[in-house]
Amino acid sequence: MSHVLKDREHVFALHRRTECDGYHFSPFAEVSTSSRITFRSALSMNLRPISFVWHGKLDDFTTSLAWSPDGKLLAVAAVSGQVAIYDAQQGRAVHLFEQAHADGCDAVAWRPDGNALATAGRDGKWKLWDTADGKVLAEHEAGAMWAEHLAWSAPAVAGQPPLLALGAGNKLTLWTEKGEPTEHAVKFPKTITDVAWILNSTTLAVATSNAISLRTPTTLAEERLFNSRDPILNMAFSPSGKWLMTGNQDCSVHVWNTDNGIEMHMRGFPAKVRQLAWHRASRWLATGGGPSISVWDCSGRGPEGRTPLLLEWHSDAVSALHYQPQGDWLASGARDGSIGVWSPTQRQNQISRAKISSGVTHLAWSPDGKVLAVAGEEGEVQALAVE
Repeated sequence: MSHVLKDREHVFALHRRTECDGYHFSPFAEVSTSSRITFRSALSMNLRPISFVWHGKLDDFTTSLAWSPDGKLLAVAAVSGQVAIYDAQQGRAVHLFEQAHADGCDAVAWRPDGNALATAGRDGKWKLWDTADGKVLAEHEAGAMWAEHLAWSAPAVAGQPPLLALGAGNKLTLWTEKGEPTEHAVKFPKTITDVAWILNSTTLAVATSNAISLRTPTTLAEERLFNSRDPILNMAFSPSGKWLMTGNQDCSVHVWNTDNGIEMHMRGFPAKVRQLAWHRASRWLATGGGPSISVWDCSGRGPEGRTPLLLEWHSDAVSALHYQPQGDWLASGARDGSIGVWSPTQRQNQISRAKISSGVTHLAWSPDGKVLAVAGEEGEVQALAVE
């Protein structure tokens, strides 16, 4: 089954197969459907003011950004290996670790209690930091030259304390909340590209370049495997757990309905799709892959046969997307430093806009959705509030 949507430079092709079938690509022709594509070009009227609350600065390209669970602190890492922890109200650097990792830091992740921060870097190590006094609580070899992926489980799942999942090269390991190793580790045939806890942390999802593996948190035994012919860059499960999306090397998005195994593909993006953002209600998925933002309706049967909303305002490639955790606004950042705040399904779809001095690398709403943190290519860190 195949469906192609074409307008301007955008072509979206949806292909479908079931979990037990091989790929079935029926012949298709491009159909000009400019009247059917829904373009949401930004209206410049009635934009809400946006204020820069505070500004911070690291010494190099920013590689990771994360809010503490209570929203009181913000951690930011740089390719130089520098890591800063900011007071989110005042913008003051509570801790500045000049060389948290030799050769660069690629990931930061807050322990669920907010009292410790895990970091991983290109020195092949990961560390656990006490966020009160800034001391190292634990330091370990990660099992590969680069350690890139960190994810904490939610606290007290099935009566168990939180666990840290670490992906380094093709090796997955689990660690206790105190930074102690567990007996469980898995080596995958391909390099790990993403790690995430899903379904209220009852399952650990691990993405490699050609598959998504779902694992039990206690033994790391494999529960389910989703194979992909498209090289996977990242993944995003809907909060409900029904939909699994991957952004791929071949400028496509791969979709699985985890209830029935049906697969779909959205192809024809201008660039590799590295940005995936779910709305909290699991209905809307926003994707990057070029200057436009595609917002897909995943209610009911999912995005198959539906045209996405296209949010068009950025003149350069979108580099970051994030929905409010408790609201409906979508934030976007681009390589030219432009920042947009959207309410995608409203006629006046753009809420506000701003710009920083270099390209946006990461952005994230605070847990209460009131402050937007933005990090840039030249090390700048901005906290913004939409009035």
